[in-house]
Amino acid sequence: MKRVCGCCARVIAVVERCAGRVGWSELVDAFAAEGLTRVEVDRVLDAEVDGAPTIRDRLTAAMTNVLMRGLGMPGRQTPDDVQRVRRAAANGAGTWSSLEKPSAETADREDADGR
Repeated sequence: MKRVCGCCARVIAVVERCAGRVGWSELVDAFAAEGLTRVEVDRVLDAEVDGAPTIRDRLTAAMTNVLMRGLGMPGRQTPDDVQRVRRAAANGAGTWSSLEKPSAETADREDADGR
């Protein structure tokens, strides 16, 4: 079991108590009610522990699945999927599937980068 600082424990407690039960604005209100700053919350939500998806990746996957199901589509986004897309976007890489072609702009950029 890993040690968790008091600030991290409070953020995690709010997520466990509220995520999936309240809307996103209510979740932000719950963080504020705990006296947490945006910087503190972002630091915890974006922490990668042992390379695992972040709490934000988990929340994003859940939100995406709820939205997709609400639109009548199967929600199959996993936290690992979100992490992969986030990392690829941070590195400027595309995230299209093998059947899709990248835009000319993206292909040109990747050619210039030697990818």
